[in-house]
Amino acid sequence: MMESGDELKKYRFPKTLGDQLRIIGMPLDEFIPTVPPFLISIYYKHALGGLIYGITMWLFIRWLKRGRGSMWLYNMLYWYLPTELFRVVYKVIPDSSFRKWIK
Repeated sequence: MMESGDELKKYRFPKTLGDQLRIIGMPLDEFIPTVPPFLISIYYKHALGGLIYGITMWLFIRWLKRGRGSMWLYNMLYWYLPTELFRVVYKVIPDSSFRKWIK
């Protein structure tokens, strides 16, 4: 006997497993370093400088990722930046200086 459509409505199926939040078509790791500084520069009447900064940062982030995706960039930042920067978002996170595998 086939299940009714109501049974499946209680589950959420993403289109893809890598479906991530996008703002203006940009993933968050590209949006945050480019758009807010550009908007702030418009407020202070330096739109051209903000536009140049935004495009340069966007190209630099895309160059860093080179088709590897956002998670690769987050992992790189975790390993090379101080752990205190991540404690704002993650309350409990191991220090990246402990590079031994736990078995």
